[in-house]
Amino acid sequence: MYEEKSIKKLPKDLRPREKLSRLGAEVLSEEELVAIILGSGSKGEDVMSLAKRVVGVGWNKINSMSVEQLTKEIKGLGFAKACQLKAVIELSKRINDPYSGFKISSPQEAYRFVKEKVPLDERREHLIALYLTPTNKVIDFEIVAIGRMNSLYAEPKDILYGAIKNGCSSIIIFHNHPKGEAKPSKEDIEFTRRLKQACQLLGFDLLDHIILTRDDYYSMKANGHL
Repeated sequence: MYEEKSIKKLPKDLRPREKLSRLGAEVLSEEELVAIILGSGSKGEDVMSLAKRVVGVGWNKINSMSVEQLTKEIKGLGFAKACQLKAVIELSKRINDPYSGFKISSPQEAYRFVKEKVPLDERREHLIALYLTPTNKVIDFEIVAIGRMNSLYAEPKDILYGAIKNGCSSIIIFHNHPKGEAKPSKEDIEFTRRLKQACQLLGFDLLDHIILTRDDYYSMKANGHL
């Protein structure tokens, strides 16, 4: 077996924190990154040795385990360090998923989400579907159809296909009025009625249909159409 140096025996500029500061995080090994997260080892064990054992368990397994399970699985990993690992894993998931944790609780929040996240050509009408979990967290959104400046054609099935694909619980739909007021036409109200019926048949909740303009919005839910 080849001898592995403990962190205290490494030259100072090769220790994980100093190395990260000097060369950047991308050059560090997984063990070195974990050692920085853990901060210190356990009784009788160097932090690099502990980090190596953590990495050896595998990230998919660590992700699926509770804090209590981690402390039992990895000897020397206490409650605080297990919490640190779980927190870092959750942060990485949220960074990689731009919608993770974004919860829609009101028409105002739905309007803000679309304005911030959905790219629209303001010269044409767009139909957008927002797919949500049972607790109204965003799973994904889809631009279902793009029309002309004052017309758009779509069917409920176009929205429900995405709902089934995403395994969502509820849906909010939006369409924009490039010119004019944020008020529904008779066709908008009729389409909302048809979509609600289709959603009910398939077990989805239609939470709202929101009409957007550049600076305003109209919620069908808030105005009694749903």
